[in-house]
Amino acid sequence: MTVQAWQHIYSNVEKEQSPRGRGGFQTLFYSPGLSEAEIEEMEGRLLYFASKVEPVKRLFFSTSTGKGAVAQIVPLSATDQYGRGGRYLAHSLVFSPEALAQFETDPFRVFRCFSFISSVAEALAQGDFKSGQMPMVSLALPATLAGELEAARAWPAPELKKLSLLALRAEAQAQAREAITFVGQPEQIEQALEAAFLTVPSANRFRCSFDSYFYRCNLVATYFWAIGLPEPPVSIKFAQVDGAGRRVEGSAASQAETAYERWATQMIEGRNLEKIVQERDKAFALGEWLDGRSYDLKLLNGASPDLIAEVFKASPASVQSSLQRQVSQKLPPDLAGRAAGHLFQKTSGAALYRQLRQGFELPELLEALYGNYRAKGFETPGKNELKALESLLQQADHKLLRLFLAYWQDERKELAEALKWSEEADYRHFSKTALELELVKQPLSLLVPGRGDAFLDLYLDGRVDHLVELAETLIKNGEIACLSRLAGYVSRLSRPELNRLNKLIKDEASVPREFRQAVAKAIAALPPEGGIKGTIKAIWRRFPRK
Repeated sequence: MTVQAWQHIYSNVEKEQSPRGRGGFQTLFYSPGLSEAEIEEMEGRLLYFASKVEPVKRLFFSTSTGKGAVAQIVPLSATDQYGRGGRYLAHSLVFSPEALAQFETDPFRVFRCFSFISSVAEALAQGDFKSGQMPMVSLALPATLAGELEAARAWPAPELKKLSLLALRAEAQAQAREAITFVGQPEQIEQALEAAFLTVPSANRFRCSFDSYFYRCNLVATYFWAIGLPEPPVSIKFAQVDGAGRRVEGSAASQAETAYERWATQMIEGRNLEKIVQERDKAFALGEWLDGRSYDLKLLNGASPDLIAEVFKASPASVQSSLQRQVSQKLPPDLAGRAAGHLFQKTSGAALYRQLRQGFELPELLEALYGNYRAKGFETPGKNELKALESLLQQADHKLLRLFLAYWQDERKELAEALKWSEEADYRHFSKTALELELVKQPLSLLVPGRGDAFLDLYLDGRVDHLVELAETLIKNGEIACLSRLAGYVSRLSRPELNRLNKLIKDEASVPREFRQAVAKAIAALPPEGGIKGTIKAIWRRFPRK
């Protein structure tokens, strides 16, 4: 790819070498398009103090106007006309946000592929001395150059996780004016900085400003997210990265907190670093969307089902929170948690992603509510929740929920009335559940007018107890015809039960004949009252001696 950049040269020169006709540190050349304010801002960052090491200095920072600067500073060995040393030359490339996006805001790609000016003579040869201007430059950068991948591979996973979390939280660290110190040899510092960029999405890399050689510079005046030092400081103020030992010290950033951080750290734990390079921008958009922050819609739409499944699996807490936010738009707080919990348990991966993107309609949320109540055995909710459910069912009906609401409110009166007007399928579903879970204190209270056969289909499944009460309830509810279905159970009754049953149907003309006959036959088959003695007396009475 070809990327355009403005150029800026800053150095200490003699009067005759200056387009402005003055000696000392100054901007020699710059490309039209950079404002005076931007140039002044850059000059404040382009500092270099000589030490025993005197390395090449690398910088990456953004301007207040949103442009990104990638700069190199080299020390100059020649003294000025007064014999003073400490001279240096800074060559900066300044990119627009659009140009940065072209190469994933990867400053290390620029350092690898571009030859920076390193002498005053070279600068004078390329700049226009009369105008003090220098043309924009076109950089031929590879579309992909994952140098951060190679740098990161050398780090042990636990330390790389800490380093990555520091980079991912650069914005918060900048607000607190906390800088990370990188120590070691120049190449070790640069490799550690590059490894830190591994998990940082392109859109956030401008926050990870750095100065690879911050010797004797003032952090208060010129803040950088990361600063490089040839020797470790006396004490660790925030976090320190040992480039040689590849470890992070003094950092509290050890646990992932966002959806993207959880995905990225899991990839690091699994040493799947290539996946991070390939998917970090899309995974970041997906994670930010899950966590309810702003996101890039185009990147979100490009997330593959596999990536969605990975991010969702890595961050169930974020998925639940996203569900809760979505559901809370339709349901009151007392109910939203139940519905969201059920949806989370029953749906996963791409299917849940589609639901979250599309939003939820009230009927499917009511179904999710019902599923949650069912999973918890239809335990009675609190009063506030019952009120919220009653109000909700006035907006959209759910027949089974309405029956259970009546059950929770008043098992005898409200439930009986609701069952009376329910459809047979809903009646059967509720009654079957109530009988199986033993929800109601009096199972026969489920028997209402018009539902005799439906109730018996459920109740007689392995039951023969309370037959007299059952017959009485059938008669009471106008379901006398259903008594015929009880005829086969009558013979199992005791004498008192048969007497009660016989008394019950004596004056009921509409009792089915087969049931009446069954009662009569069962009574006739009873042994005489009084046991063995009674039986003997009955025989003697039947066959008296002559």
